[in-house]
Amino acid sequence: MPKSATPKLNKKALLREESIGRLTQAAFRLIVAKGYHACTLQDIAEAAGLTKGAIFFYFESKENLLLQLLDIAEAHIVDPLISHLDEKERTAPEKIAEFFRFTSKQGIDRPHELLCLIKMSIESRNGTDIADRRVSEIYQRIYGVLEGIVDQGKARGELPSHLPTREFATLVVATHDGMMLEWHRRGGGIDGRLFVRTVWQTFLNGILGEKS
Repeated sequence: MPKSATPKLNKKALLREESIGRLTQAAFRLIVAKGYHACTLQDIAEAAGLTKGAIFFYFESKENLLLQLLDIAEAHIVDPLISHLDEKERTAPEKIAEFFRFTSKQGIDRPHELLCLIKMSIESRNGTDIADRRVSEIYQRIYGVLEGIVDQGKARGELPSHLPTREFATLVVATHDGMMLEWHRRGGGIDGRLFVRTVWQTFLNGILGEKS
């Protein structure tokens, strides 16, 4: 291969990476603002400063673009969360508290990715399409980790033995998702950091029975 071809290939790769990044970030913002079904490919292309043809070129379809968003959200939100919870030996209540601490920080650092995942879990409820199943798989990972923490906590005597595992794990996720949606709904009307801290500290104190 001629030496002159290498810079051209690198330039193409950089252009591709930049274009995909602009499209995915625009899609994240618009899905959070309008919802997936109300958001058109033209909306996304215009927000990214590209043509609708660019979306078809890089993703082939709106669903493939959504799948890419879900992959990004899983890699940036769910994978680090699960790894973090597995890092250190903690009691079950401490791990539940850490779930709120860590996801609250993610909500501040990567709000659109987290909110997109939450909103898609609502829009895709009981769906059968590939993207709908993908959302369900991601949430099942979260439920599974939390249910494992609860079961372990009950076995160790750290949580009441009568505590229903699935229902409690669902409560944790529902509290977290509701917190993030309310923060988004209120916009700049409340202090985001103070709000998420208040939510997880309230939940934490209810679990541990003492101030964190």
